[in-house]
Amino acid sequence: MNVRAIWSYYIDINIVNLIFSIFIMHLFNRYWGIFMFCSLGVFVGRFAFKYFKNNEYNLYYNLGFNKLKLLKIVWILNLIVGIPLLIIALFI
Repeated sequence: MNVRAIWSYYIDINIVNLIFSIFIMHLFNRYWGIFMFCSLGVFVGRFAFKYFKNNEYNLYYNLGFNKLKLLKIVWILNLIVGIPLLIIALFI
């Protein structure tokens, strides 16, 4: 498994995801922002990646990753990061 490629995709997706989640956090509250970071924000980031960097998917295909596998990896990593943040936010 090519960790550098996954890390690059994770960063590209989560830049847009963080902007979207912070926007939602300011509109509603911090719980919704963290929830969006873990769930819907991944798809918003994927849409932005598809719009701006669609040709990079060829690189990931050559490395053995398809779109669904990359999206699952990012979603699982965001859950690993987001659930402890949500637990901490509940106690603050």
